[in-house]
Amino acid sequence: MSDYLFSQFQAQEFAALRQELSTVFDISQCKLQSLYEVMQQEFELEGYPEHTLPRNIFHSHNASFQNRYKEALVIVVDIPSILEKDNNILNKKTVAIIGQDPLRKSNKRVEEISIATPYALHLKNCRKKLRNTKFYFELIQVLLDEGYRVYLTDICKVFVSKEDCDRRLPLTKQDYTRFIQVLKAELDIFKPIAVITWGREAMIGVSRIKLQHKHLVFPHPSGAARGAWRKLMGKPATRENCMNFWRETVFAELSDL
Repeated sequence: MSDYLFSQFQAQEFAALRQELSTVFDISQCKLQSLYEVMQQEFELEGYPEHTLPRNIFHSHNASFQNRYKEALVIVVDIPSILEKDNNILNKKTVAIIGQDPLRKSNKRVEEISIATPYALHLKNCRKKLRNTKFYFELIQVLLDEGYRVYLTDICKVFVSKEDCDRRLPLTKQDYTRFIQVLKAELDIFKPIAVITWGREAMIGVSRIKLQHKHLVFPHPSGAARGAWRKLMGKPATRENCMNFWRETVFAELSDL
């Protein structure tokens, strides 16, 4: 039994979200709903259950990119998720946390697209065991336990590797703009009281939208960004210091919203 609800969208939210995702991915409403339902059922399951879809769910408007897409070593799609405390309280205020894109490393070609969620928080092992993603969830728990819904999404919901390695193949300007338009629509659907970005690329992407929301900018919480946290806080970037700074800063900013 979980203390939290995973992606229990309101009916109108899901319908609107599916409509926006359909502008960048060829996923039927039935298939999308099925993915969320399976992830809900697996929310407290040990291990790393995988979900895949054929590569043809994404089509670039750029022929050259589409050819390289077909040859990519690995492709990952993150579908947005929403978390909240399971306490029968309705009409919780929503906070959105936005990252850059999915990321997946592989040393061999993976034919189908891996379907996940931002920071893989639909997986118990990622919330409870893996060092980085466990810390991400602990940061998010601060908001959940204070009574907020937390909407998690990426600027770009697809990660495409280069054909000969697992490094990122940059999206074309046109495809990137498509994802920015989807993100703007997502914020219109879920109406967060504040938008939090994790990392520089997410901050830059969100800055392209004329936000009607408070925008809180944080370094990415991964270990690789500890230098940015240290500079921001003016003290060693231990997990405890980062957590305390996160809690104090976020609640100070949200207190009057």
